[in-house]
Amino acid sequence: MKKIIGATIIFSLVFSISAEVKAEWLKDQQGKWVYYENISNQLSYGNNKLVVQPIKLPQYYQADARWGNKRYGISNLRITGCVPTSLAMVISGLVKDVTPVQVADYIYDTTLEMNTTFMGTSSIGACDAITYWGLRYQVIASKEDLIAALKDGKIVYGAVGHGLFVKGYSTHAIILSGYDHGKTKAIDPDNMEKTNRWYSVDDIWNERSLELEDNAVGGPFMAVYK
Repeated sequence: MKKIIGATIIFSLVFSISAEVKAEWLKDQQGKWVYYENISNQLSYGNNKLVVQPIKLPQYYQADARWGNKRYGISNLRITGCVPTSLAMVISGLVKDVTPVQVADYIYDTTLEMNTTFMGTSSIGACDAITYWGLRYQVIASKEDLIAALKDGKIVYGAVGHGLFVKGYSTHAIILSGYDHGKTKAIDPDNMEKTNRWYSVDDIWNERSLELEDNAVGGPFMAVYK
């Protein structure tokens, strides 16, 4: 998703990683306080199904020749477009067909959360796009919440670090859907060999991003739905 450049950048983002406290008032890159509605209803733990079919979504790749070289600030979609590309797949699957360019244009033109002081898009920028297209989100605070969301049939947007999907020190956005005996299906916007495969929920949770930009709304994973 992004790699911090230059010297260490200090961010004045207010966030929470507690399951008890939900981040609602946040400072954006301009230092402006913005209210983010983090869905009031809680994820249900009552679903004991061992198999839940994934939601069918289109497959987009950030390096697609149609848009990969389009530049936004300090980088382009091919290098740092995993967030808008992932969200374009979710929005197209749940609301209407949109391209990664449309999502990237919205985030870049209306916020400073994409390719400004860092490469990539923060979770604040992701939430802006989610709500703009009429969807809601629930920040996931624990592995149990992640499993509950998947068992409830929700799509999960996630930011992950080094491991299954990232080789190095950057972070990356993926989409999760479905549940099958401890595994979930991941859609990767950057790797044809890794996308649309089933992975251990434990492994994905253990590789969640710890970067501030990815946790700015309270965590790196969010259930997304109508």
